[in-house]
Amino acid sequence: MKAISGDDVFEAGADMIEVTSQHRPDTNWRVVDAQGHEHRWYVDGKPAVSYNPSAKHETPTLVDVHDGWGYWEDGERYAIHHYECRQCGEHIEPRYTADTNRQYIPGLRWCRINGESVSKEEFERRWSARNRDGAGSAI
Repeated sequence: MKAISGDDVFEAGADMIEVTSQHRPDTNWRVVDAQGHEHRWYVDGKPAVSYNPSAKHETPTLVDVHDGWGYWEDGERYAIHHYECRQCGEHIEPRYTADTNRQYIPGLRWCRINGESVSKEEFERRWSARNRDGAGSAI
């Protein structure tokens, strides 16, 4: 956003961060286990219909079971685990995929007045003070 108020130029925005993934939840994945329990990815308690890199994707019908530890060549350890149906215990592997196009999310927000960085609070205070009479114009 860029706006002019009197002799001042107000700018605010966020730099976009690329978050393209080679390993993300496949929201097309859906499986029914031997006991008839359906498993799929969820976002905000509802079945995920598309991938959103800003959202938390979960499999609430599965439980993550810790099987032990493995060790990388440098000695760093990593968890070994599997997923089971929360109701019947059948082993289920959620499916992942890679992004097919670049994904971006907003990064840190920034505010500037006349090219000088200011806090959000300072920006809003000065914008409000300058525009009490509606003199500002958005570009």
